[in-house]
Amino acid sequence: MAWCLIKKEADAFLTKLKSGEINPAKLADMTSVERREFFKQFGEGNAKNINALFESKLLLKNQKAGMITWAKQIGNISKRAKTDIISKINRLEDVLSPKEADEFLEDLASKKLNVDVTKEEAKQIFDLAKNIEDNLVKIPDNSPIRSPERLEYGMSKVVFENYLQELKKGTPSVKEWVADYLRNPGKIITEFSGATKSMLATLDNSFFGRQGIKVLFTSPTIWAKNFAKSFKDIGKELVGLDAMDVIKADVFSRPNAINNKYNIAKLDVTNITEEAFPTSIPERIPGFGRLFKASESAFSGAALRMRADLGDKYIKLANDQGVNTLDKVEMEGIGKLINSMTGRGSIGKLGVFGKEINSTFFSIRFLKSNMDTLFGGTKNLLKFPFKSKTMTFAEKQSAKNILKIVGGISSILATAELLHPGSVETDPRSSDFGKIKIGDTRFDVTGGISSLAVLASRITPTVHDGKWGFWQKSTSGKWTNLTEGKFGQRTALDVFEDFWEGKLSPSAGLLRDIWKGEHFAGEEITPTSILRNLTVPLSVQNAKELLDSKNSAPIMSSIILESLGIGVNTYEQRKPKIKSIK
Repeated sequence: MAWCLIKKEADAFLTKLKSGEINPAKLADMTSVERREFFKQFGEGNAKNINALFESKLLLKNQKAGMITWAKQIGNISKRAKTDIISKINRLEDVLSPKEADEFLEDLASKKLNVDVTKEEAKQIFDLAKNIEDNLVKIPDNSPIRSPERLEYGMSKVVFENYLQELKKGTPSVKEWVADYLRNPGKIITEFSGATKSMLATLDNSFFGRQGIKVLFTSPTIWAKNFAKSFKDIGKELVGLDAMDVIKADVFSRPNAINNKYNIAKLDVTNITEEAFPTSIPERIPGFGRLFKASESAFSGAALRMRADLGDKYIKLANDQGVNTLDKVEMEGIGKLINSMTGRGSIGKLGVFGKEINSTFFSIRFLKSNMDTLFGGTKNLLKFPFKSKTMTFAEKQSAKNILKIVGGISSILATAELLHPGSVETDPRSSDFGKIKIGDTRFDVTGGISSLAVLASRITPTVHDGKWGFWQKSTSGKWTNLTEGKFGQRTALDVFEDFWEGKLSPSAGLLRDIWKGEHFAGEEITPTSILRNLTVPLSVQNAKELLDSKNSAPIMSSIILESLGIGVNTYEQRKPKIKSIK
């Protein structure tokens, strides 16, 4: 039978609701018994019915909505597991008391995060997720990027993510820490390798001249804007402010993040660790830690922000051209294009061995990003023009970008040759190809792309002096036919092997050197040389090479360029000291 309050009681209820005497939020924190007691002021016979209506129409609905929002926030579980959790929430028929809600959330959190959490922690996760949802609805449709309401929403997501990361890391005791490493000896190797790589990668602002240099040639405005911001990020970290949280809040709150287009494109802008900084362990070193953190934030922040900027640019361009930016194929192509332009190449199924690969190679994703950039627009090269319907939007942009990149690099090299005749090598079979040589110092302005061109030219049959073979030109100008078969002579296979040996991580490179009985440059292995090659930042090592050389390029200019990511190597003929780059 239908039930309702009489007019007098209904008017009294509405008056108290408007005045705030009846507070739905406070009612939600009460038990059912407490709410029924509260509602007796509107007639003892009505109390039960009013409470039942509140629970079924308001409280249960809000509680379930909040839990579902919480369940959807993290994407590190399978779609099936997430569906199971949400189904379990939807099956609730009665509102949960505070105690029951805590137990229910604890159960869901443990299943979702695959980590044990207390009731208090589960409640905190739920509250943080609800705060995200509350801040989201406050953003007006016309709210610009980095508006206060957007940043408030973004920061609530950052706080949520940081809390989950802390829960997953935990604070193990020394005994638990030792036991963990004894159970997982491979973890010792990966942690050690990551720490040495992070040490070598620090004390510079190298992203813009290395991983991000391709953006300089294709989207110079985005490159310049982020280059300027990176120094502000460094300044914040040096004075003890956290720059990364603000950068993440900006990216997480952008329209294309909220509408899920970044995720559809598989754009690497969430919860990623840049391979140049696989661990933040060096941050704990007294005195050095803040310098390390500044360099890490400048690098990771530049990558994150630049990918988001490029994402916004290409998504808008695609929309303007009538491309369906909800289409998975089109969007994943855009994501791959942007990731490759910013040093984050896809390694496909090998990604499941990420830690192992990262322990073996210095920057395998960066190397793959250069390959993706070179060949991303050539899949349908024979189906030109660019407007061919057989090409995706990303393939067309990739083809255009490679033309801009080649044009940009060529312009720099041509200018250098004009200012310093003889400083540029034009034959791709020489190690100096794509570099500017001043004295005994070489400057790589290609972001590592030239090394791929040199490798391809040396392991592909070409002609020299009218004779076919696998040819190599030394930095001194001497030509070698790698197919002559002379005793002890280098072969094309040696060239291929040396290329990959030069890409090894510091720890893997040490193992290579021990097996060979000398360092990569022919230097004797000593405890001092091992410690230096594993812990001294590359920027410092290269600065020492410049200082030690009698015929180097101008030292201060070279150090500045090296710190900005332009590969600087100084060595005399036949005594190379080439180092792997980030």
